[in-house]
Amino acid sequence: MADEEEVQCRKELRRAAEARQRAAEEAGLPVARQVLWALFDHLDQSLAAAGCEHSMRLTQQFLASRSILPESVIPWLGRYGGYCDCEVLDNVEERWGRQ
Repeated sequence: MADEEEVQCRKELRRAAEARQRAAEEAGLPVARQVLWALFDHLDQSLAAAGCEHSMRLTQQFLASRSILPESVIPWLGRYGGYCDCEVLDNVEERWGRQ
């Protein structure tokens, strides 16, 4: 059985690896985190009022209002499970929302 020092060392190594992975993922963000958070807020308000049409209409409108090309963001959202507006809010916000 590993002694306490070895257990702590393994935990620190795991945390460091997770931090490196997170930093690499953050470097690949297509927009600033604040823009993502604003998108999540926009979708939260819009979907509460009208519901989801199972399209990216609201996301595309938000991006257009900020002159952001959807081609640079929509595929990235899909990698995190955001294939329609409600999935962006449910899946992508879970990973990239405010913590």
